[in-house]
Parts: sequence; structure tokens; C-alpha cells
Amino acid sequence: MALSRLGRGLSVFTRIFVALASLCLVGCGSTQSTKEHESARFPDINRVLIVPFKSVTHSREIDTTVRCPICGAVFQTGPVEAGADTYMTRQLVAFMKGKTPYELILPDTAEGVRSEMLAEDIKVSQRHILVEMGRRLQADAVICGTIFRFRQRVGTAMSVETPASVAFGIHLIRVGDGRLIWVRRFDETQRSLSEDLFKLRTFVRRGGGWLTAEELAIFALHEAMASFPVQ
Repeated sequence: MALSRLGRGLSVFTRIFVALASLCLVGCGSTQSTKEHESARFPDINRVLIVPFKSVTHSREIDTTVRCPICGAVFQTGPVEAGADTYMTRQLVAFMKGKTPYELILPDTAEGVRSEMLAEDIKVSQRHILVEMGRRLQADAVICGTIFRFRQRVGTAMSVETPASVAFGIHLIRVGDGRLIWVRRFDETQRSLSEDLFKLRTFVRRGGGWLTAEELAIFALHEAMASFPVQ
């Protein structure tokens, strides 16, 4: 009798697992969902200034709750791996060059203008600084990113003591009126499949293992940029 009940229990679990796996196969096929190709269109934008990612932990303590200086979203700060801002900026530039038709003003130029403005000791908000940078470089919009957490995993792809944890925001600001016209946020500490069975589809799409902080960040960046406005 006990074996019979155990068999029925295993049968129910098997049916649930197969159903979830089927959903994953449907979601992870070669065709992308329509939503990933839907994006707002801004015909008045031709030149985009790319401002390098900045780590908020340069000015804020770790393990504190902060608001994004651009959009006001709340994040928990954490350790930021050395070179994370350079890595994320490089990936953003690669996407903008390869996937969008915009004329780009690259980060090196942006940093030069920012340095000039800091030397002028202009007392305005960060968003106003970004808008002024765009205005001086005759850009139609400015895209920038802020990193709140970029903690490396401790362990391997098969087993970890501490999982990777990444949090960042990406913003597109129109120079003409200073309006925030597109924003995407990511905030995740990787969890095992047993902890979050509802993320089976995502778990498989990411390769089915424990990711490095760079791997988690690049998956997040690609998902975020899938909705980036194009002409």
C-alpha cells in the first residue's frame, strides 16, 4: 500500500516536471517572442551619446538601500567587481554598434565633456549634467547606466558557496526636453532551480549552471536591450 502511494506521488511529480519542461521547450525554441521585437520608435533621435556605466558604490556604502539618481528606482547596493563598469560599457557599445542604426558618440568623448563640466563646478542634478553633455555634443539623446551591485560568484558552474549577484539600470534621456524616455532595470541574485522552480525556462536558457557575474550581467543586458527603441 505504501509503495502504491509512493508510486502515485512520483507519477504526479513526473507529470508536473514534464509539463514545466514542455513550457520551457516552447519558450526556448529558435523563434523569439513578439514582445522581444516590440520597441517604441522615436523618429526625432538620430545621434546618441553613450555615457560609460558608473558604479554607485563609489559614493555610497555597500549593503544600503539607495535610489537611482536617474529614475528614482530603489536598489540594494553590494560589492562591485573591479572593472565591472568598463565591462558593461564595452557590452553596451557593442550592442549599439551592432543592433541599432543610430549615429553614436562614444564614451571617451563623453568622459572628456564630463571632466570639463566638473572643472566648471556646475551645481545641478546628475540628469541635468547628462542632458548638458548631450547638448554640448549635439546629441539627440543620451544613454547611460548605473551599477548598484556586481558580486562575483564563489565557486564553479556546478557548485557555489556564494552565487553571483547583479543590479543595474539603463536609461535613455532625450536632450531636447530632458525627458527620460526609456529605462530598464535588473536586480537579481542567482538562485538554484530547486529554490525557484518557476524560473525553469530562464535557468535552461542561461545554460543550466551557476553563472559568473559577467555571464549574469550579459544575459540581463541583452534582455533589457531587446526593447530598445530603434528607427
